[in-house]
Amino acid sequence: MSIVIASSIILAIFSFNYFTQTANQIQELAINDLQTNAEIEAYSISNSLSNAISAITSNLMLIANSPSTMEGNLSKIQILLDSGLETTSNLTDGYYYLDSNGRLKTFTGIEKEQNANYRDADLSHRAYFQIPNESENPYISTVIDSNDNVPRMFISFPILKINQTGVSQPQTNSYVTSFEGVIVASIAAKTLGNYLEGQIHPKFNGDIAFMDRNGTIIYTQNQTYIGKDFFGNEFQPYIKSILKAKAEEFNNIISKALNSESGLSEFHFENTSTTIAYDGVRGLKIDESGGQFGNNIGTLFVTIPHRLAGDVATLIDNQQLTNFSIIAVIVVIATATAIILLRWNDTLKKRVAQRTAQLNETVDKLSQANEGLKLHDKMQKEFIHVAAHELRTPSQAISGNLELIEMTYLPSLFEGSEGGKQNSFDSEFEDLAKDKDKLQEFKSGLVSTYRNSQRLEKIVNNILDVSRIESQRFELHKEYFNLNEKIQNVIKDIHSRSIINPLLHNLQKNIKIEFEPSEDPITVFADKIRMFEVMTNLITNAIKFSGDKPITITVKKIQKNAIDHKHQLGENKKVHKDDTTQNRDENILMMAIVSIRDRGTGIDSDIFPRLFTKFTTKSSQGTGLGLYISKSIIESHGGQIWAQNNFDEDKGATFSFSLPLSP
Repeated sequence: MSIVIASSIILAIFSFNYFTQTANQIQELAINDLQTNAEIEAYSISNSLSNAISAITSNLMLIANSPSTMEGNLSKIQILLDSGLETTSNLTDGYYYLDSNGRLKTFTGIEKEQNANYRDADLSHRAYFQIPNESENPYISTVIDSNDNVPRMFISFPILKINQTGVSQPQTNSYVTSFEGVIVASIAAKTLGNYLEGQIHPKFNGDIAFMDRNGTIIYTQNQTYIGKDFFGNEFQPYIKSILKAKAEEFNNIISKALNSESGLSEFHFENTSTTIAYDGVRGLKIDESGGQFGNNIGTLFVTIPHRLAGDVATLIDNQQLTNFSIIAVIVVIATATAIILLRWNDTLKKRVAQRTAQLNETVDKLSQANEGLKLHDKMQKEFIHVAAHELRTPSQAISGNLELIEMTYLPSLFEGSEGGKQNSFDSEFEDLAKDKDKLQEFKSGLVSTYRNSQRLEKIVNNILDVSRIESQRFELHKEYFNLNEKIQNVIKDIHSRSIINPLLHNLQKNIKIEFEPSEDPITVFADKIRMFEVMTNLITNAIKFSGDKPITITVKKIQKNAIDHKHQLGENKKVHKDDTTQNRDENILMMAIVSIRDRGTGIDSDIFPRLFTKFTTKSSQGTGLGLYISKSIIESHGGQIWAQNNFDEDKGATFSFSLPLSP
């Protein structure tokens, strides 16, 4: 009996130590996973906010440096402000243009009656005007009350114009600039909060807060704290009244977070512990001279309260009571107790393994979401780079052509029309008209200006179309028309524009466009303008890559359920068909199939799988938006679009799309 009792005591002590160690391991594992999740969430949200603020700053830079802004053209500036707001509407609620005196000249929403009182308002006292005026650098404010008493953050970008009368020093590469005003974007605190809340994973159980670089509370779930200085005399008494002796420790954690890029802390108060993960939020660095703009804008905090230590202590106490009970009855049921303990151990291990698997699954999902954010960030930066390059090229060409015309042919062009200045202009123009060589050069300059303005207009329209598509505001105006006639009009239009359009320069080599409709007319129910856009895009693409070989366009009718996407090239096996939108109306029995076949180099295998996605291009020109917009237009009509490389002796590629004949 004594052996059984001694064995039972030893077994009870061993069991107690084992379960205590296991409980501690569970606590450590759970806390580590909790901290990892908090750090991932803080990084993901801060990175997303940094990208959003960088996009806003990029918009401000593009608008501030545009020729329209430099010229003070309010109507064109208004268009740029509206476009900027449209691309960042998930975070911003307004774009504004202030002149060099701090007067509000135009802004988004200026046409609304309730905003009439803000026109020409004097905002020269605002920091977002004064600081860029003094430093000629961008500025990001803390949360302040706007004129309409709404707390907002403001991001401003100075308009700096190179002084035309300044002296350029080639050796030092210095220029005299003049301050012409600022372009400002506003972020409402409530909108910022909604944006941050929207970034949290639905299964993540925690809170978020955001402080600027000075410790001002930009966002927290308690709206009454927004705009208050965390370390100020107004907020600190509240902290001390809640945390008492722990207030200093909590303040040290916040202070350390504001001065660090990222990190993690554990704060223990009473019976609850809180995991605090923090990550810096950054803006787009623009000061190439090495200035500080672009460093920490603020710090994002993710807090997760938990009671893991208390729960583990309770578990240990319960286990101790159980062990004493086992000692009391171990003499009688020693064997049964051993079996129960073994089964209990197995159950506990299974629970630990199950919980660990769930936590690992959550980490994997968060990692995948993070990779998606990185990919989106990369695509967004690539688009900003491409858009800036594509917008800059025609803008610089237009500006250069006009300056060349002024300097070479018409020095009085921009001097006005009063008195003797008009006579000087008339005389210069008469001299120009008499000199055929100069007149031809003058005409070439005007043609180049028109060509680049068309290119600029197309880039802006493409960007606006993508914005409408992604915000689901893409509208169609359908009507019945002859598809054959529309294609013939597109061909005529391309021929008529071939001389001044750089994308169609190959037509000067007499590229033959063969149009082969199977019957006439072929009447469809669609948007005439959008279908003209699709056909123009596909045909000009074919011209770009065809060299001097002919292009063939075919149109035919076919039953919907009999569409074979390989019928164009017989045994061709490689077809890229974008079928993300399936036709659901089975009553549409007949479809029109339009195919554009070129005999060029074919579609590059690197871009073939993502041919109809945004920013996909191998060309040195273009934003890679044309096929994406064409795909959206065709799918909006209930059709489909696809592409394939030709594998016969002609090589090249064939782009095809289907279109319903009736609604």
